[in-house]
Amino acid sequence: MKDYQYAVIQLAGEDFYLLPQKAVYRPALRQLILSDLHLGKTSHFRKQGIALPVNSYQKDFEKLNSLVHRWKPNSVLFLGDLFHSTYNREWLIFKSLLMEHQNVKFVLVEGNHDILQAHDYNIPNLFKTEVIDEGHFIFSHHPLNQQTGINFCGHLHPGLQLVGMARQSVKLPCFYFNGREFILPAFGELTGLSILEQERGSEYYVIANGNVIKV
Repeated sequence: MKDYQYAVIQLAGEDFYLLPQKAVYRPALRQLILSDLHLGKTSHFRKQGIALPVNSYQKDFEKLNSLVHRWKPNSVLFLGDLFHSTYNREWLIFKSLLMEHQNVKFVLVEGNHDILQAHDYNIPNLFKTEVIDEGHFIFSHHPLNQQTGINFCGHLHPGLQLVGMARQSVKLPCFYFNGREFILPAFGELTGLSILEQERGSEYYVIANGNVIKV
């Protein structure tokens, strides 16, 4: 996998790498953090009669697999909405991918779309929970509006609209940090963006041309 320019942010004295693949690497724990993959969305929409390329979902699997090979993490943390809807064959592909990396611990912090049956999650190296509270860091799917600690979360699919001098504009996914919440962009290809209004005092890191840039 080609190396691009990632950004480094320090939170509570710990470094985190913001990757252009819309993920975070936590070197202190050798952990990858991702949110909102929405695997299975392609098959779900095709069942509803919405025409999408048959193999469009492969980009997400290839990107996830490449990240695991590149960073060689001890664990991968999914911050919810791992799978978009009810069971379909894309879950079998995901299960096969996990079994290729049996030495890696995969942890799912449940999101509102994680509605598969309990037995579907029965994969030896996949573990499921609601919230992970480390004290100084809290990991969830929805923003928790907590008073202490930094909340890593997803759900919002954050993006920014940047406008140039000639009034041309572009919408880009971004990482967003407001001092309490660190919100990851959606990892999945077919997830869309929720465009944020820039706030004074908040930090935004957009992903453009395979690079992560603070704006």
